Amino acid sequence: MNTSSTGPRKSSRFSVRLYQYYRLSSSFLYAALLARWTILLPLVGSKFLPGGIHQFLCYLLIFTSTFDLFWNAKFHGIKSLFRSRTTLKDLNFFYFVAVMHFHDDYEHAPVLKNTSYSCFIIGLAFTQMYYHWCKLFKASSRPKRSVWWRMDSFLMMPLLYSSEFYLLMLNLQMPNYHLSTQLETLNKVLLVLFIPVSLHAFKKQISLL
Repeated sequence: MNTSSTGPRKSSRFSVRLYQYYRLSSSFLYAALLARWTILLPLVGSKFLPGGIHQFLCYLLIFTSTFDLFWNAKFHGIKSLFRSRTTLKDLNFFYFVAVMHFHDDYEHAPVLKNTSYSCFIIGLAFTQMYYHWCKLFKASSRPKRSVWWRMDSFLMMPLLYSSEFYLLMLNLQMPNYHLSTQLETLNKVLLVLFIPVSLHAFKKQISLL
């Protein structure tokens, strides 16, 4: 009996199952984020919404983005990360957490009490829920021209981009003790780049139609 090939085969099978578990759990966690927002908003309003959801949102973005990069590097190679829109998306989420987590003061951050914060959560939850679900079995399996694809591309992605841009802009207009001069300069530069980069990513998405 040849046992030399069974080891790698079992290892590969285990990796695939881990990958599928990550995609499935990520999809359900983003569904949980949306459900949490749906329950909390009528109960506490936008004023107290960050206290019940923001920490979960930040941890979720870090978890899903970290493992998204890991699995893409494992299955497609390190070099593929440098030319992937997925990498750009994950780095953007890391940046969002770094700028908007507000440490232990998120419950009182005026930026997070704006309506655009709820819009960001809706857009994020729908786009990432759909993204991870479609990646469950194949590297690219999103059916083009389906109702879900159209809703994701023409409604939820623009909502996500526009609400994030507005939140980042509000964060610059409302100084807080977490901002330094260097960080504020960096935020301004990235905010200027946000629109052309987002339009480029959106154009690539629409080109798949």
